[in-house]
Amino acid sequence: MTRSPPLRELPPSYTPPPRTAAPQILAGSLKAPLWLRAYFQGLLFSLGCGIQRHCGKVLFLGLLAFGALALGLRMAIIETNLEQLWVEVGSRVSQELHYTKEKLGEEAAYTSQMLIQTARQEGENILTPEALGLHLQAALTASKVQVSLYGKSWDLNKICYKSGVPLIENGMIERMIEKLFPCVILTPLDCFWEGAKLQGGSAYLPGRPDIQWTNLDPEQLLEELGPFASLEGFRELLDKAQVGQAYVGRPCLHPDDLHCPPSAPNHHSRQAPNVAHELSRGCHGFSHKFMHWQEELLLGGMARDPQGQLLRAEALQSTFLLMSPRQLYEHFRGDYQTHDIGWSEEQASTVLQAWQRRFVQLAQEALPENASQQIHAFTSTTLDDILHAFSEVSAARVVGGYLLMLAYACVTMLRWDCAQSQGAVGLAGVLLVALAVASGLGLCALLGITFNAATTQVLPFLALGIGVDDVFLLAHAFTEALPGTPLQVPTVSWQERMGECLQRTGTNVVLTSINNVAAFLMAALVPIPALRAFSLQPSSAWTYGGATASALMCSAASPGHRAGALWRSSGPEPLRSHLGARRPGPDGCGASGHQGACLPERPAQRFSSLKAVLPPPATQAPRTWLHYYRNWLQGIQAAFDQDWASGRITRHSYRNGSEDGALAYKLLIQTGDAQEPLDFSQLTTRKLVDREGLIPPELFYMGLTVWVSSDPLGLAASQANFYPPPPEWLHDKYDTTGENLRIPPAQPLEFAQFPFLLRGLQKTADFVEAIEGARAACAEAGQAGVHAYPSGSPFLFWEQYLGLRRCFLLAVCILLVCTFLVCALLLLNPWTAGLIVLVLAMMTAELFGIMGFLGIKLSAIPVVILVASVGIGVEFTVHVALGFLTTQGSRNLRAARALEHTFAPVTDGAISTLLGLLMLAGSHFDFIVRYFFAALTVLTLLGLLHGLVLLPVLLSILGPPPEVIQMYKESPEVLSPPAPQGGGLRWGASPSLPQSFARVTTSMTVAIHPPPLPGAYVHPASDEPPWSPAATSSGNLSSRGPGPATG
Repeated sequence: MTRSPPLRELPPSYTPPPRTAAPQILAGSLKAPLWLRAYFQGLLFSLGCGIQRHCGKVLFLGLLAFGALALGLRMAIIETNLEQLWVEVGSRVSQELHYTKEKLGEEAAYTSQMLIQTARQEGENILTPEALGLHLQAALTASKVQVSLYGKSWDLNKICYKSGVPLIENGMIERMIEKLFPCVILTPLDCFWEGAKLQGGSAYLPGRPDIQWTNLDPEQLLEELGPFASLEGFRELLDKAQVGQAYVGRPCLHPDDLHCPPSAPNHHSRQAPNVAHELSRGCHGFSHKFMHWQEELLLGGMARDPQGQLLRAEALQSTFLLMSPRQLYEHFRGDYQTHDIGWSEEQASTVLQAWQRRFVQLAQEALPENASQQIHAFTSTTLDDILHAFSEVSAARVVGGYLLMLAYACVTMLRWDCAQSQGAVGLAGVLLVALAVASGLGLCALLGITFNAATTQVLPFLALGIGVDDVFLLAHAFTEALPGTPLQVPTVSWQERMGECLQRTGTNVVLTSINNVAAFLMAALVPIPALRAFSLQPSSAWTYGGATASALMCSAASPGHRAGALWRSSGPEPLRSHLGARRPGPDGCGASGHQGACLPERPAQRFSSLKAVLPPPATQAPRTWLHYYRNWLQGIQAAFDQDWASGRITRHSYRNGSEDGALAYKLLIQTGDAQEPLDFSQLTTRKLVDREGLIPPELFYMGLTVWVSSDPLGLAASQANFYPPPPEWLHDKYDTTGENLRIPPAQPLEFAQFPFLLRGLQKTADFVEAIEGARAACAEAGQAGVHAYPSGSPFLFWEQYLGLRRCFLLAVCILLVCTFLVCALLLLNPWTAGLIVLVLAMMTAELFGIMGFLGIKLSAIPVVILVASVGIGVEFTVHVALGFLTTQGSRNLRAARALEHTFAPVTDGAISTLLGLLMLAGSHFDFIVRYFFAALTVLTLLGLLHGLVLLPVLLSILGPPPEVIQMYKESPEVLSPPAPQGGGLRWGASPSLPQSFARVTTSMTVAIHPPPLPGAYVHPASDEPPWSPAATSSGNLSSRGPGPATG
């Protein structure tokens, strides 16, 4: 007898030599995993049989439940409030906003409308009279906007924010000032006389032409009115504000203009001004002291010479400030103009929104299309309109995407062999998935989860693309079954066929569903409400809709399989330009608590030293409301000292003194004692501000009342927003009753704020650095006894990024651990689970890197996609891993067989996902295309490459050993143990085998019908035919042998 060659791996085509005994399958090692998987798949088999046994009931009840929950979409609330979308409830920012609104009613005292001009040719210098002339044309067109609502006409002068309108006793002068007082407009045109053209107010005096800012010289006007009215106090107010000649003393941008005033510096020379020189120190409003617009507020893309002089700029910006809805409502409440329309805050908001929309429309149409410059207008209403448009569901895209998926599913499942065609199954599957997505979202609406733009723009397509994967898996379980298995025998009952199908694919479906849900639940850790809702909605939809859709798919598969043959036999028929880093934004720092009024100077200096904070001019110290207040006190003290020294103010009279001296007189005699409120002996023994710069505590709140009432321009420039607001007090220098000597003290302050400007914020890291610096400065103020916090857009929308990287790493690590546990539990093989997690981690890291190449910076939305990529990646890896695990042979052979049987469903799933994402490419919003379509498409391609290329290579090198080993009896002396009935287990010692097979034996063997494995059918160890209908009737259908998994 010839000696047997050394033992080698048995090829798949190996046929044992004809002997008296048939080949016997013996499985060894890993007994517990086999038994547990057999038990679990037995449950799936029973579930499939039960579903098919009552397929009509299951289908009816499932569709009824789907339809009922889908009606919940009528209750869906689409959230478009940016604050609600981005600020986490209960977070530090949320608490600060709540506190601010509780104290002030509104955080912002005004709303900003921006007009930005850039050259059509990138990099062109815009500091020319011609470019500023075009800017004037656009700004003038925008400033003349009028809207008609509620039977009234609303123009800029009625609704604009006016800073510090003074209170004047003379009624005629007060009405004239109210009409003339300019709107706050931050514009580079304020450096020139033409800036007056944007102010629409006018007044009439007998014997004079209409008074407008283009022809108003305040100094000359006061001199003309002096003989007719006592305007000494108003004159002092204008002098302290350094109004001077206002606009008529500034150079004309176009000196040839017929209306250019003779007082303009270049009126007689007729020379155009040097625009860069005029703008190099910024511009001023009508008040040089309180209205200084720094260069960074007006220009973008600036370039300077080595000495710091402005040479060129690439953008101009004008900002129109409007009243907030609450302010506009309060301003016109009780006014004769609104008494007949039931004036309300909602109507005020409607007026502002209508004006802003018209502002944007006319500003963008102001310049001709062939102009060398282009105008971009932006308002707060524009942002709301963008969010509303962004949140609208595109019915055409949704219908087109689902029709495309229906066509793909039908075409890919059609077969020339009518018995193998699954076209109708594909149609039914896609429709069920669509209904499942709708019902899942309806369930979210019933649970109170609000919808947002990501829900309406992305989720329908993402959920469809991922949900259809299981449809292809179930279909391939029918079409790709091995010849001779129960799925290919027409006499097998549909109940058993459904049980077999669910048994083969159930583990895969459960694994992918659990990991997808877990991934999106982990993504909900991102502390942003909009993205948390976006993460919870697919989780809810897949938790409920995925399981139900799979059950309905099984219940509908029987008629669908037959319908597929009939189908085939009939034959198929043929946002905004901006100034970028140099455009700062206004923000505020609030101080809460009773110590809020005593905010020390050091925190203000600390803020000014921050890198991102725009410093004040070199000649100006940091300005907070305390600086303005203290300087005002020092000013009236100086006036009092001068009047006292000259004898105009005495111990018993102040009427001959100046207005400021009289105010100081009244403050100096205050004691703060309710029993004896006045003490005239203090006139010469105390100062309003001592040598150390401190205000006496007993005078602080009384002085605050006087300052708020007497220095409106300084108060407005400080943007203090006191709460509680100090009482109104009107100074009457000629009061003879003595009542005007009593000054009511302001209540202890609970809230005050000072403004600061941020610049150079381009990247997320810039925002994070600025926020951390501001928070550190506030912490230092807290140590000094003042509870302070920053507020403004950067702190509102970028606060969540402080811990974003930590949140991202935590979510990914937790998710990878959960994925490992789930895979290890269901696959019962930690080795395989570890390889899956390794591949998923590599996918996430590679996606992170590719996002960087695509210019997608790490922000909240990419973090959600990166976290979700772990769950989505399971769709591409678990099928191959499970097929490898349940196949016999060497690692190379098992990897090849697993890839052979899973290539089609994995590829179909990837293509279906890409088809779902394809609809995102048609979005009108570049944000959706870049952050969702591009990132998710890259993720799908990475998943396909890793699942079909990298993972099989890793498994062929590092894969776990087979769970079952096939051996053949070479000697008739080896007794074949009887096959257990019903797939039972029988454990025993290893029988003796010839030496040539000694290397494949183990210390313990299992002589059983191996447990049912996905996609495999194993011949029983007997001399009978491999399978027959008779065997089915004997209850031995569940007998399986090791083979590659389909799914």
